[in-house]
Amino acid sequence: MPVNMFPFSGAGMKYEDWFRRGIDEHAIVAVTDVQGVITYANDRFCEISGYSRAELIGQTHRLLKSSAHPPGFFADMWRTIGAGSVWHGTICNRAKTGDFYWVESTIVPLIGADNKPVGYLALRTDVTGLKLAEESTARLAHDYAEQAAQLRDARSQLQIFFEQGPIGLSWREMGVDGLPGVNYVNQRFCEIIGLTAEEARDIENVRQATHPEDWKRQQELSLELYQGKADRFTLQKRYIHKDGRLVWADLTVVVMRDSSKRVTHHFAMLEDVTARHAAELELKRSESRWRTYVQTASEILYAITPEGRFKFVSDAWTSKLGHQIGDVIGHPYTEFVHPDDLPLYVAFVNETLENGTNAGGIEYRVRHNDGRWIWHASTGSAYTDRDGRRAYFGVGRDISIRRKAQDELRASLAKREELEQIINRSPSVVALWKSEANQWPVEFVSQSIRQFGYQPEDFTSRRLSFRSITHPDDRERVGAEVDAHAATGHHEYNQEYRIVCADGSIRWVDDHTVVRLNAAGQVTHHEGLITDITVRKDAEDRERDLRERDLRLAGEVQHHLRPHVFPDIGEVEIEALSQPSTHLGGDYYDVLAVDKRRWGFVIADVAGKGPAAALMMAACRATLRLCAAGEPSAAVVAKRVNRALHGDMPRGMFISLFYGILDLDTNRFNYVRAGHEPALLLRAGGGEPELLVAGGLALGFDDGTVFEETLEEGEVELRAGDLLALYTDGITEAANAAGDEFGRDRFAQALARHDQTSLPEMVDKLDRYLRQFSALAQRNDDRTLLLVRPR
Repeated sequence: MPVNMFPFSGAGMKYEDWFRRGIDEHAIVAVTDVQGVITYANDRFCEISGYSRAELIGQTHRLLKSSAHPPGFFADMWRTIGAGSVWHGTICNRAKTGDFYWVESTIVPLIGADNKPVGYLALRTDVTGLKLAEESTARLAHDYAEQAAQLRDARSQLQIFFEQGPIGLSWREMGVDGLPGVNYVNQRFCEIIGLTAEEARDIENVRQATHPEDWKRQQELSLELYQGKADRFTLQKRYIHKDGRLVWADLTVVVMRDSSKRVTHHFAMLEDVTARHAAELELKRSESRWRTYVQTASEILYAITPEGRFKFVSDAWTSKLGHQIGDVIGHPYTEFVHPDDLPLYVAFVNETLENGTNAGGIEYRVRHNDGRWIWHASTGSAYTDRDGRRAYFGVGRDISIRRKAQDELRASLAKREELEQIINRSPSVVALWKSEANQWPVEFVSQSIRQFGYQPEDFTSRRLSFRSITHPDDRERVGAEVDAHAATGHHEYNQEYRIVCADGSIRWVDDHTVVRLNAAGQVTHHEGLITDITVRKDAEDRERDLRERDLRLAGEVQHHLRPHVFPDIGEVEIEALSQPSTHLGGDYYDVLAVDKRRWGFVIADVAGKGPAAALMMAACRATLRLCAAGEPSAAVVAKRVNRALHGDMPRGMFISLFYGILDLDTNRFNYVRAGHEPALLLRAGGGEPELLVAGGLALGFDDGTVFEETLEEGEVELRAGDLLALYTDGITEAANAAGDEFGRDRFAQALARHDQTSLPEMVDKLDRYLRQFSALAQRNDDRTLLLVRPR
């Protein structure tokens, strides 16, 4: 019978209001009377506490009390709610198992007709993960303080680093006339190229120390820098040292530009790679030795292109199969495989290319140059060729002797009685069906059919057929597969389906079928080897369910990391849209208090999706919140965050970010854009949208120096009614079925059409517009939007 959630006299229609309010705001719900005795607990409360509803009803929350809070904590709570006020706080409870869990709690007094509480409604959210993250953040704060102290010491040592650095460094300023100034170099630069510091100041001396064949290419790349086609280049080049040695070095050149795109500074980094170059030469010699081994191996090694042609075969091909190498390279492998074995071989190659490897092998016949067919066994794996495509590499060996022995063994077991003795000891069921005028009477079933509760006579007497014990949901599919194999001429194939045992239980089986043909090529029998695979299928189902559950739980945790109820900033309206493309997304937005009169607004996009992107998003959120507190400069915050995250960023991953700080006293909004989409600003009076384009590198590309030098900080004034839109490229790059992108112009027009509506309504209309636009196209990117409008 239903549980009375609000058993209070005089509640009236407030019952429904309380119910809806509690359910809408939190997932964990409890109701107590004025003495704190629990009168209602929802399913989520029972789930997280570990107690049943019967164990909770009639108890007070002392049942869940932990030792994490001082006595004054709960005394303050009771004073607040006893006075009829709402209480908010974070509470640590102890579950029935003894484990601690944290909940963000809102306790609402339920006011009766006499304006006094008649009970209390407690709404809670599980924030155990957040508390653990906060502890991690505190540790990061301590580490960051230590790093900041080290950075302060490092600044005073920059000159020492330049002069005594382990790599060669040089820089020069460019005059307004475009001519270079003095070339400043460190000691390591001089050691590598064999010049003194005074000699290296003249770029002409550096040119003369460069190998003549490399100077032209360096000048071509430098010209592209000064023409604005690039901002950096890396070149491996040679220097001729004064002592006559040939020095190999990696040269990286980076330029900086002013607002007019004119080059103002020229930086160069030089690393001596002579030893590495010598190691690469040795590697080539090792490859030559390996190639000799390949060419002399007794097995046949071969490579097949994605188009199915031989790209390489070892010399053993000629000795084993008689063909000259030139008669094989470039030819399709289908010319050499026996026609009867070709479908199986093609399937094996395709499966290997798809999965990267193949745990089993394959046996097939290969054509000898004299016309004979030689039995071969082959294994294979996929590799990436020089064009970045998946290709096949195989190892084949002659198994003619083994196959002959197998044939002789099969002949010795031709007698049916001998075969039955072997078959009946097998856990797999062996069956033989005869082809008879579209009927398939069973001629033989092994004794192992008894494991499913049947007797062989049930089938040989035709009282039962294998179709009749096939699960009803699988019969049509199994029959269609058999027809399809017959239509394509397959003489051996596998099927997986369920059968219904005699006791009504269900078992999964693998049915390996071999088709027998007579001398005229007509089908005479089907041989079936039926193996129980229920344990394997159950394990696969459990593994799939666990993966799905883990992804769903991770998605829920990530969902709770995003703000869903924005802080009440009287001067500003805020609304957001967040739609990950998978369970776990890489987009992130946040609204955070910098100080009492400044608020930060951030949106970011981690390159990629899935668990790695989600983890980096969580790290970025925690780090930015830590660095933003009390700091009025958006650029300073971004630099701190980049330095904190760079060391932990996986290779190939980066984070684009837009972060701005609004001063409520001056209405000034200072911001940075680290590789992210420029924010859109729509003025209240109309006109063309403004783009906030001050730019910089994305987080994670550089550990600090280049990032901080290239990061620009912008500032605009936000007036009442102006609309600021922060977004990720999942909005503007949403595509329709024709491949057309939603685009920034269409996005700005959609916002402008609804600039007089509330922000929640504006977000709802934009979301519907986006869904309609891309209804027939697959969505591959997260969509995130943060709208800010001063009142």
